[in-house]
Amino acid sequence: MNKKVVALAGSPRRRSFTEKILDLFLSGMEPAACKKYYPQRMAIKYCRGCMACWFKTPGRCSIKDEMTAFLKTEIETADVVILASPVYVDGFSAQLKTVLDRCFALLDPLLVLDEKGRCRHQRFKPRTQTAVLISTCGFSEKINFEPLRRHFAAVCQNLHWQNGGEILIPAGALGFVAGAYDEKYKAVQKAGREFAETGRVSARTMQVISKETMAAAEYKKMVNRFFEKRKRRVDDEP
Repeated sequence: MNKKVVALAGSPRRRSFTEKILDLFLSGMEPAACKKYYPQRMAIKYCRGCMACWFKTPGRCSIKDEMTAFLKTEIETADVVILASPVYVDGFSAQLKTVLDRCFALLDPLLVLDEKGRCRHQRFKPRTQTAVLISTCGFSEKINFEPLRRHFAAVCQNLHWQNGGEILIPAGALGFVAGAYDEKYKAVQKAGREFAETGRVSARTMQVISKETMAAAEYKKMVNRFFEKRKRRVDDEP
């Protein structure tokens, strides 16, 4: 795949399950140029909503930190942006959300109407870009991704990104059970190959990846046994 890919590994945890899925997707893509970034390791301040990037220095944020160069040299010039985040309180991780908030500087203040007649902002520098969502969830039901999916779709609309697909894996605890998700891992790599070939992940492959593989009651028992052991270890500490 001869395109510039910028991947954001948005979990604050090292060696997270979400990053494992991201790496599998990238291995299927085999992009010629790919950079993976960890927002939690970058010095990125919160957007202040000062609107200096609209009126004082159009297209350039007034905050001077790592996001200044990152937005200009990476996000703005990428062909593909991959957002990888676990579901945290029904949405993106705080670290990844902070990056998205600072993308505000890409938008022109003047409003336009989109194809549905809704108000949108234009981009200061219009460019064809595609985004992919990769997420894992600690609950067993895939419906828990719905708030995040809606947010991702809105981000794609507002930043004028084409929606390239969603890699969603519920029951994340099964990722630590040997062999439990081998077929899903293969499907994630297949999704990467599909994206490299067509520019999006097929609905069929997304369905295979997000399919629930364990009943909620059974999953609850398995996870609770693990947490109960963890709690006992903590209680036994001097």
